[in-house]
Amino acid sequence: MSILSSTLYTFFTSLALVASVAFYSSSVVATPMQTIPGKSASDTNEYATLTLENGLTVILVSDPSAERSAAALAVNAGNFQDPDQHPGIAHLLEHMLFLGTDKYPEADAYQHFIRAHGGSHNAYTSGQLTNYYFDVLPANFPEALDRFAQFFIAPTLDSQYIAREINAVDAEYRAKLGDETRRSLESLKQLYNDQHPASRFTVGNLDTLGTLKTPQLKDKLEDFFKRYYTPDNMVLTLVSNQSLATLSAMTRQYFSALPATHTISPPPLPSLIKAPGKLQFFKTHTEKNLVKFLFPIASQATEYSRQPTRYVAYLLGDESADSLFADLKQHHWAQSLHVGVSQDDGQHALLSVTIQLTDEGVRHSNQVSARLFKAIENIRRAPIDERLLNEIHTLSQLNYRFHDYIAPQRMAQILSARALDVPAMALLNSFHITQNASEKQIHQILKQLKKDNVLIQWQSPEVFPEHWAKTLTDWKTEPLYQGQYRTMTLADDWPFMSQAAQLSTQYGLPSANPFMPETLTLQAQTDPQPYLLDETTSFDFWFRANSRYNQPRGMIFGYFGLLEQPSHRDSMMIQLWTRLFNDAMSETTYQPYMAGLGYKLYSHRNGLTLRTNGYNDKQGEFFLQMIDRLMTFRASPERLNIARQEVSKQLRNLASQPPYALARHYFSQVTIQGNSSIDTMQQQLNSITTEDINAFIETHLQRFHYTGYMTGNFLEHEAQALKDSVKTRLAPHLGHHTYQYVQLNSFEPSKRYLYPFDTSSTDSTVLYSLIATDTNDASYLERAYIRILTQLLSSRFYNEFRTEKQYGYIVAVTNQTIEKTPAIGFLVQSPTLNTQRLVDEIERFIEEQKWDDNVTQSEFQHAKTALLATFTQPPKNLREEALREWPNIVAPEHNFDERQDWIDAIEQLDREAFLGYVNKKIEQDQVARLLITNKWQDLTIWQSIAIH
Repeated sequence: MSILSSTLYTFFTSLALVASVAFYSSSVVATPMQTIPGKSASDTNEYATLTLENGLTVILVSDPSAERSAAALAVNAGNFQDPDQHPGIAHLLEHMLFLGTDKYPEADAYQHFIRAHGGSHNAYTSGQLTNYYFDVLPANFPEALDRFAQFFIAPTLDSQYIAREINAVDAEYRAKLGDETRRSLESLKQLYNDQHPASRFTVGNLDTLGTLKTPQLKDKLEDFFKRYYTPDNMVLTLVSNQSLATLSAMTRQYFSALPATHTISPPPLPSLIKAPGKLQFFKTHTEKNLVKFLFPIASQATEYSRQPTRYVAYLLGDESADSLFADLKQHHWAQSLHVGVSQDDGQHALLSVTIQLTDEGVRHSNQVSARLFKAIENIRRAPIDERLLNEIHTLSQLNYRFHDYIAPQRMAQILSARALDVPAMALLNSFHITQNASEKQIHQILKQLKKDNVLIQWQSPEVFPEHWAKTLTDWKTEPLYQGQYRTMTLADDWPFMSQAAQLSTQYGLPSANPFMPETLTLQAQTDPQPYLLDETTSFDFWFRANSRYNQPRGMIFGYFGLLEQPSHRDSMMIQLWTRLFNDAMSETTYQPYMAGLGYKLYSHRNGLTLRTNGYNDKQGEFFLQMIDRLMTFRASPERLNIARQEVSKQLRNLASQPPYALARHYFSQVTIQGNSSIDTMQQQLNSITTEDINAFIETHLQRFHYTGYMTGNFLEHEAQALKDSVKTRLAPHLGHHTYQYVQLNSFEPSKRYLYPFDTSSTDSTVLYSLIATDTNDASYLERAYIRILTQLLSSRFYNEFRTEKQYGYIVAVTNQTIEKTPAIGFLVQSPTLNTQRLVDEIERFIEEQKWDDNVTQSEFQHAKTALLATFTQPPKNLREEALREWPNIVAPEHNFDERQDWIDAIEQLDREAFLGYVNKKIEQDQVARLLITNKWQDLTIWQSIAIH
């Protein structure tokens, strides 16, 4: 699959590096506000740009639908600019800017203000970019901007926090020590030019940052800030429901005080790759087999109007019948194939082809490589297909014209980063192809896709194609992430083209896409809510015309109620059924997917749900095809064997996931009835034969209840026609089914329950949850209390455990409510503290909260306002609204007023009743305490529980 599909979210890395600073140059001229051209027809935003007198480029977006206001500031500098001896300086500086400014010196002032007013904030550092962003309720936007602007005007870089934040950076580094992607990338860097900054360590740790005394390190941080955090080297974006003129005034008010200094352009970068034709074996900790083919090409950062790599990726990444991937899959050699551009530094880039191999594919490595290069050879020799170019152009235009709503924070983040590379007046047009790539541009890329211009990384736990290497070398250990690798020169006869000699000259060349949308007429009709078109004891079908988002899109749902009280074996059967069906459909659904028609089949405790989405033109026909395929599908022995292997690997690899993510996973596994342990799933998996799975499918397709829903840019007569067609097809199979609700395991008040889990990480991880146990049918008001509590405790807990005491990098208070059972969780992943200490500290924190004193009326009102805003915010696209409606269509109650019920409950909240609830539940210990953790031994007060 090509990962270059046209969406507004795709943006390239920075074009240029920055190196040194001088006084502000007079060549930077302030500009008045100008409208940015090129917005799509369905976009209701207004876009403008201006340049302040100090040289700061500003992008303004007036979004009438914005429920929150947002800002982002992108700096054209990142870890490429780190001093050679101290990798991680850029990352450490990113951390430090959050910890106080001259005007607002308290370390937690910014994040406390943002969270207290319904917002969120974050930042990231990459090779050539550091991006800071936040959102907040609109009434608090001016004050939030004032606090945000001070990051870049006068940060304190307080010495007392430098050592702490080095620990935080180190904890962030250590949290990824077991991450396979990070480990393999660090080893891959051994193939890069060691003079190129991309070859260096980026995150930072105690070894790279802790060797300097604090005063020296502060000097380096200040130097980096002065050198690169200059107005002409940054882009600010504001997104709000206010007018462009108001936003412009805010920008001048809060950001004109940035000192007018200037960043000098750097010399060109050295080549990213010195010597292609290299092969690296990387030994994984997890059971996966992956091969990456990386071809050095010229940077594509300035090619946004034509995107010639899109043509290459469109052909090579094709998954339809007769494609490279379809052939590899038909031979049971590959599970996935992705094509994309990576490591684009503004001068150089890599075009990557990544193939996930099956065990059989590992044994046929020669055929895999030969077929890839046969497909490349055919594409290179074939004339450039104008039909495909037009197809790519059309899809890019359609995806841009009808892109989904983008939330303010995400919009600000994207535009700030993109405007570092693209002139502001070309910004919007840079998100889609405006003209076809030339034959010369495409051939220039295709000429680079050859055997003597490739780097290969083969990832596997134990099996490697040693005959691919000219001469074998010894295994080495990469020092940062302890990855084991060996690097060699490719053998002269690689890629063994004789293995593909029998393939035709048309191999890997796709055909025309018959699913390209043709009718994009907007119906301009919206019903107030879904309504029934048909209802019997075994079949019901709902419809809602919904064109409020001015897009020719729709969604169609089909629910198959066919399970009642499923056993562990039933659960594994239906998961395999879903997996096998999706696997079998990849070829036939790829062209619809590329043309904007997607589908999803997923399993649940009641059975299966099938849904389609995308352009409404041809979607009804597509949905009926998927129904027919589902009803006739049966598994093959070969694909079942591969599915069993892959699921088994995933189960064995589970312990390699980040510990905090595992803790959250096991929370739901422990609290909800019917879940299976890994051992149970492995046993069930190994016992299932092809005859078993096909008998299961046939039995459960004999009788089921069907619920359908069609919504979007459709008319009722279209829904009636689809309903009749579905009912006719399914009539012989319809029957009664009782809807099964999620059932929770039983927890008693004042009791302590423990679930220990295994992880490959050395970090200690605790998810400490308080669960209300008096009812599994809590009112909206009771569930709102837990949300308010989470809002109030979040910044306190973060500031104490993360900022002040540096217990860990992953620190959070989360709403853990399960169905209608209120619960709150305290999560910490620590590389330094043991589990017992973390539990003790969390319990101390909980006990120290004096609710009558610690929650003022003002704090409570802020939390209430922020919570209310999450429910009054209307959906921003059809998908979001349909996915809200669907559960209430399937469930027997059909409560389409659920969000209003939440709003009514939140508006009734008062401080005294809230404090009374918290006192009863927590201070009087009327909750169950559930501890999900690793490295735990003490069972004196904790009752161990298990997943069966």
